[in-house]
Amino acid sequence: MKYSKLTLSGYAGTGKSTVGKLLAKELGCEFQSVGNVAREYADKEFGLSINEFQDLCRQKPELDDYVNLNFAKYCNKTEKIVADFRLGFHFVEKSFNVFLKCSAEIAAKRLQNDNRGKEKTDFASIAKRNAEMRDRFIEKYGVAFTDENNYDLVIDTDYLTSEEVVCLIISKFQPQTISTVNFHL
Repeated sequence: MKYSKLTLSGYAGTGKSTVGKLLAKELGCEFQSVGNVAREYADKEFGLSINEFQDLCRQKPELDDYVNLNFAKYCNKTEKIVADFRLGFHFVEKSFNVFLKCSAEIAAKRLQNDNRGKEKTDFASIAKRNAEMRDRFIEKYGVAFTDENNYDLVIDTDYLTSEEVVCLIISKFQPQTISTVNFHL
């Protein structure tokens, strides 16, 4: 089956946004990140950081619906898209779903080097945010974004460059186009 949509899932710091932007450029399609949408919404509507907004979502689960369901609707009506969306496998129709994973230590380093403003990027805060998000989504939607069986492809990004991850994904997503990729392993 040839897909026109691709979703990237995984814990914070696994490379979803970085890889997603490169993939979208290489595939000639749009890139969107539910995390960026949530950050913007949290700041604009509530004056909160993403960490504070996640705490508010636990108290007001309808906020998860607002962000996730509107983002899913956008992804489903868009013809060609790469979406950084932990729940994309569950909500985005006819998509090729990729799970990126890495060690907690490397995730923390990546986030700290990413200059995320008010976002807490220490090891304990990242672990707490990931666990709470996983548990909240299981309770709210009945699915675990961390269950690797939900995905067409799982990649450990610990010791791979973003370009290498892109090559791996494209080789599985659209095998007939791999010769056009400009990256080299």
